[in-house]
This record gives sequence, structure tokens and C-alpha cells, in this order.
Amino acid sequence: MARVAVVVLDTVRKDAFDEHFDWLPGVHFQRAWSPSHRTPPVHASLFCGDYPSSLGVYSNSDALDTGRETIAEALGATGYETVGFSANPYISPSFGYDRGFDRFHLSSDLATLRDDIFDWGAFVERTDDEGVSKYLRAVAACLRSDSRSLESLRVGLDMWLDGRITSNSRGDGASEVLSLVRSLNDRDDRFLFVNLMEAHEPYVAPSEYRSVDLGEFPSTVEASLTAESFDPERIRSCYDDCVEYLSDVYRPIFSELRTKFDHVITCADHGELFAERGLWGHFYGLDPELTNVPLVVWSGERGTETSTDTVSLLDIHATVAEMAGVSTETAGRDLRTLSPDDPTFTECHGVAQDRLERLETGDRMTDISKPLCGVAAPPGYYGYDTVDGFEERGSTTVENLSERLDRHRARLPRAGGETDRVPSGAESHLEDLGYL
Repeated sequence: MARVAVVVLDTVRKDAFDEHFDWLPGVHFQRAWSPSHRTPPVHASLFCGDYPSSLGVYSNSDALDTGRETIAEALGATGYETVGFSANPYISPSFGYDRGFDRFHLSSDLATLRDDIFDWGAFVERTDDEGVSKYLRAVAACLRSDSRSLESLRVGLDMWLDGRITSNSRGDGASEVLSLVRSLNDRDDRFLFVNLMEAHEPYVAPSEYRSVDLGEFPSTVEASLTAESFDPERIRSCYDDCVEYLSDVYRPIFSELRTKFDHVITCADHGELFAERGLWGHFYGLDPELTNVPLVVWSGERGTETSTDTVSLLDIHATVAEMAGVSTETAGRDLRTLSPDDPTFTECHGVAQDRLERLETGDRMTDISKPLCGVAAPPGYYGYDTVDGFEERGSTTVENLSERLDRHRARLPRAGGETDRVPSGAESHLEDLGYL
């Protein structure tokens, strides 16, 4: 038995992480690779320990509806308490990512995804009251509603303490996660999963962290598909401000985690592009700025160490299972005892056809429905498909790598067919984050 926590710092590039998270103890994996470039397929790999193409989670299928057992289900079957928290609308019960969790919390900003929780945000937006009077009116409305009163009041209290009811400021869940971790009692068999969104688009840090103003900037998808020019340095500065803020709010969270858990795994699900290859955000591509991600494993009181092993985020699944002493099906390897000679693959499944039609790409990019594949191999190699051809960086001693890459590339699904319907209540949140 062991107490294990996995924290995903959504959309944090490795170079930004290295600059702002040098305080984080544990083994820092310098060559950790994400299996994909988007949140749903990456989390499917984290939860189920295989590549997204094997799990059926790709460009036009974001829901976790695979028949494979999730790590939370495997741990729960042995008596573990499983607790989840997400500030990302994709990683929510609406898309099936709560499978196996005894409790799965969403940030208060995602209240509209929970039919039984009072929508504090919507009430705040439509009332002109200020300060305490606004909060008291919201409490009264909550008690009159058909929502679950106690849980709804807890959400409202978190928003009040975080200043989001009185100031209408945007919150992404860090204060709620801190409260959640502090509330956990002592037990020897607990698994905690957390997704934090402070670094995600729209790159608006709290005012005291802003070094520059974002100014006029559309979603990253729109920026990628228009001929209009934007200043990468200014927009990257806004992003770095958000990562700096995330580092500061994660410090007290990690401090609490290390008192309640034996192992804490911190990672990002993918990075972010700032006009590299003319692209913004993370909606398409396998560039290393997207796929070479932060990964730190802390166990006990060991200090900071560095590993140059080539590893994958899907290895987190096997690692958690081994830490907990649970047997489960996985394509991953225990990060603590892995073989140093195995390559790992990256996948981009193309942009779904219906989204291409809505984007009206025209001549700007005609090939973004094309699936891409990449491979990372020791000691320092990464090769990956682009719309312009195949790019390579570094060198490797692994034999027959091109043949292995071809075999993996052949299994990638093409972006065709009907796209999953976005669940009710999720569309506005996904639009706010630039996904739609």
C-alpha cells in the first residue's frame, strides 16, 4: 500500500517549467515525452497506460469510452480511496474521465457541467450587487435552488475565499485543490489525481503577475489559421506570467501533498506553440515544444536529481500501479526501474473533419487533417512528422527505429467520420479555452 498523487500542470512547456519550477524536489526527467499533443488523448494514456490510438481517443473522439481498465478502477478494486479534481472541461464526468473515482471534483468555474451543483458563476454575472451583499444573495439563491445544498455551498465558499464572487476574477482551481488536500484524512491507501489550468489559454495571469498586456489576440486556433501577424514575444511573456503564477500557487499545494502522500508525480500533459512553424497553441503538430514535457517524481525526502532516460507519460500508469502494488494491463514501464534502451512514440491524429469545416481553413493550411507520428529514442534522438516532411534532432543507438516508427504510424486513425457531440454545458467552457 502507498499513497500516490498525480498532478497535471496543463499546457506547461518544459522550458517554462525549468525556469519557474526549479524549486520542485524529486527526479526531473529531461527526456519525458507526451504520447500526444492534446489533453484528452494524453489523459487517456495517463489513465489507461497505452497509446491513444489503441484506446480510441483521438481527434474526433475525445470521450474516455475504452473498455480498458483505468488506473483509478484498478486501485479502487483493491480498496484504495480514489479522489480526482479537474479544472479542465474535457477531463470531467461529461467526457467519462471520472471512471473509477470515488469522488471527482470539478473547479467551481465548471459548475455548469454538474447538474446538481448551483451555478455560482452564472449568478455572479447577472447580479449588479458587490462585496458581501453579492455573496449573501448568491447563498440565498443557492438554498432556494434544486441543487445539492451542502456541496454547492462548499463550492460557493471556495469562490468567496478566492475572491471570485466579489471581484468576478477568473479562477482555475488552485485554491480549491489546496483546500481539498488539506481536508484529506490520514490513510495508507489513497490515490489522488489533479489537473490545474492556470497556464492555459487565454494567458491572463492575476494583475500582480502581469509583465505585459495581452492586447488583441484571438484563440490560438484562429491565430494559426489566419494570415494576420501577432507578436510571439509579447504573447509568450503573458504565458510565462501565468506559469510563474502557477509555480507560486503550486508551492503550498505540493507542501501539503508531501505530508499526505508517499509519492507525488508532477507533469504537464503537453506544451504550447508560439508561432513555431507558424502554429499557435496545441491543436496540431508534434514539435518538441509540444511533446517534450516536464515530469518530476518525488518519493520521500530525497532532494533534486536529474534523469536523461527516454520516458513517456504513459509510463506514469505503470509506475502508479507498481507503487501501489496493484497488477494492471499496461504498455508502460515503471519509471524507477525501466530499461534505458526502449523508444517511445508520439501521435497527432489530425483535426477532425467537422472542425476543419467550421474553421474554414482555406489555403492557409490544407493538410491539418493528416495524422502525424514521432519517435523519441535514447540517448538523445527525436524524429517527427510535419506537414512539410520528417524532422530529426539528435542521435540514437536504437536499431531498426525507422521500421518501428512505420509500424506505429500505420496504426494511427485518420481524422474522418462523425465527431463526438460536445456534452451540454461544456461548449462554452471549451470556447473560453480556445478549443472551439
